[in-house]
Amino acid sequence: MRQPYGPGDIIEIDVIDAEAGVFGPAAPRPHRVRKPLPRWLMPTACGVVAVCGAVALVWRPWENPPDWRTFGPAAPAVSSMSDRLILGPEGFDIISLHEGQNLDADEPTPLGHVFAVPGARYQFDTWALFRSRRSTSAGEARVSESSDLVRGLPADVSRVRQRRTVTWGPIDGNYWDAETNGLESDEALEFANAVGVVEGLPALAYSYDLGEMEPLGDVKTLARVQVLTAHLAGEPVLSKFTPTLVTYQVGDTAVTVASINTGTDGLAVARFFLDQGRDVLVHGLPGAVVDTRRIGKVVVWHEGDRLVVVAAEVTDDDLVALAEAVRPTTAAEWNDVIAATAPEATDSGDDITAFSQPIGAGPLANNVYWEATITLGNPTVICVRSLAEEGSGDGSCIYTTPLSPSTHIVMHEGLAGTFVIAVAPTGDQVLRLTSASGDFVDFEPFALDATTEAVAAFLPENATYELLDPAALK
Repeated sequence: MRQPYGPGDIIEIDVIDAEAGVFGPAAPRPHRVRKPLPRWLMPTACGVVAVCGAVALVWRPWENPPDWRTFGPAAPAVSSMSDRLILGPEGFDIISLHEGQNLDADEPTPLGHVFAVPGARYQFDTWALFRSRRSTSAGEARVSESSDLVRGLPADVSRVRQRRTVTWGPIDGNYWDAETNGLESDEALEFANAVGVVEGLPALAYSYDLGEMEPLGDVKTLARVQVLTAHLAGEPVLSKFTPTLVTYQVGDTAVTVASINTGTDGLAVARFFLDQGRDVLVHGLPGAVVDTRRIGKVVVWHEGDRLVVVAAEVTDDDLVALAEAVRPTTAAEWNDVIAATAPEATDSGDDITAFSQPIGAGPLANNVYWEATITLGNPTVICVRSLAEEGSGDGSCIYTTPLSPSTHIVMHEGLAGTFVIAVAPTGDQVLRLTSASGDFVDFEPFALDATTEAVAAFLPENATYELLDPAALK
């Protein structure tokens, strides 16, 4: 009997040598003839490897970015903000109201972006921007004797102190301009040659070195900050977007609350244009108190989707306190603001003086006709009346400063209509009304004297209006 294996036992295994014939004769293997490689293969392979290596060393695709860097719109606001802002608490006397025109969708042009050194000020520091505007015609590039070129086209370069403007086009159906501050002429041209529009977005060539400049904001935001500033300064300005302004009498001081719709880059752009000012908080949001030469002392902040400004010549603390009191109003409260600032309507056509000149007329529903007239002077008197019967009718008039160019709204309760009146220098402007569906009609002004013309038009519901340069319509 075999003894069981135990620890440390060595097991011996006999190795049996294989016998070739045990399983029958082995099948013969087929004989393979190896073909020699073509003589050209090795040199060609070496050449391809060498070329790929050279291209990779020069191009380095793992390092090179795309040709263009694009700049989309600013991040959307987390909430909306009414343009009907009032100063609380109750009890402040209202001096004036300017209702703004805020559009649901802006026109697609201009496209462009602003670049500036950190903390830049518009008047003094280094910055650059460009705009691309849609051409209204298929015309060729204008003839220019300039030796300065942008993308192979002659470009006009103008200079005012340290600011340079380069204009060129049309290219790709757009006219272009670039503005720089603190750059030399060759540097301004280099920047102009580096800008573009890619897939509907402002773009800058990656090969262009911005130096210390950084992207700041959209050119549309800058335009709206400039429009808001001009209105606060009481200057005439042409813009499709306009701010809402309410001015109060607080003690011995006039206080204006103004706002305009902007992207979330509004505060940064406002501080760039107005001056950087001093950091403050308003409603818990970042803002700045700024001393400006054009509009005095202001506090500015961005809330919801609006840039808000309060202007008053008071101390910083008092100004911030006024800003903290700004709030959206109810419909009833806003009606009170309108009533407090509305001009008195005339009761009859007798107050439409013999010096008035007709600037528009037309039919409304039910065979009712309207007529608008203007009497130049200071104040300028603009009236709209119904013509239900020839030679009679009642009128609504407003009294305004003789600013030109300017636009005005007259509401006529009896006609249940709103009318827009444009006053402009002779030959300089055309009034365009655009319906909610995008259709538009242009109104040519009537000559009033050697320097001024005006036109009136009925404003349909949800329609917008703007003054345009006639040259832009060709």
